[in-house]
Amino acid sequence: MVRRVHEKNGHKFVATVLRQPTFCSHCKGFIWGIGKQGYQCQDCTCVVHKRCHESVITNCRSSTDATTNEAPDVGSSPHQLSVHTYMKPTFCNHCGTLLYGLIKQGMHCGGCNMNVHKRCQKNVANNCGVNPAVSNAN
Repeated sequence: MVRRVHEKNGHKFVATVLRQPTFCSHCKGFIWGIGKQGYQCQDCTCVVHKRCHESVITNCRSSTDATTNEAPDVGSSPHQLSVHTYMKPTFCNHCGTLLYGLIKQGMHCGGCNMNVHKRCQKNVANNCGVNPAVSNAN
């Protein structure tokens, strides 16, 4: 079975079935539908709507680590991530899925209030303080 790959800024997006409630890492909207609802990057696991994959402005962290000649990420300001305990259900801003557990469920950025899984922190782009919706409008 051949899967079509949609490349954008080093991301290799493929259509995927999302088995749990998931939010788009670009527009922050809920991803609805039956079947293959969204696109997920094969390298960094970033999940976006099918309509949002062309609008992604950040470079894929997995591809830029391998090649140092590429331009830096938009904003190129690293996140100040620290372990955080959430008092209500919270979703990862990178992969869009729920942060599980009772304490220390994930990482929180003090600069832009981004929330991510511990496993996702290495894949998050250096775009602290950059609003993708505003940057995309230019």
